[in-house]
Amino acid sequence: MYKRPARLLVAALTDDGRARLVERFACQPVLAQWLEVRSAASMRRLDRADLEWADLLVAVDDAAARAFPSERPATCHLRRWRLPAAGAPSVEAAAASALNCIVGGMRMLARMDAAD
Repeated sequence: MYKRPARLLVAALTDDGRARLVERFACQPVLAQWLEVRSAASMRRLDRADLEWADLLVAVDDAAARAFPSERPATCHLRRWRLPAAGAPSVEAAAASALNCIVGGMRMLARMDAAD
């Protein structure tokens, strides 16, 4: 069973608003019990404290993923999402879907742990 919500640090290559959008969606009670999300202004400007806090470093697109920091704690795992461009009509639905996928996987694992 999980002891605390998973910590996601979300970033785009630049501060285009998508990381903050993901952070806002994660505040929904159904998601917040499983996830704690912080947005970063830029994948290029992450500091060591942020990386040490995060369980997952999430790039919102391929450009951000190419800027993943090479130096990070072993406990900070990398994930690449492919969200639509900032301002695209489908970006909100894509962000919500990505968060719900993570939570769905966590729920499934929690049920398996409870069954053991």
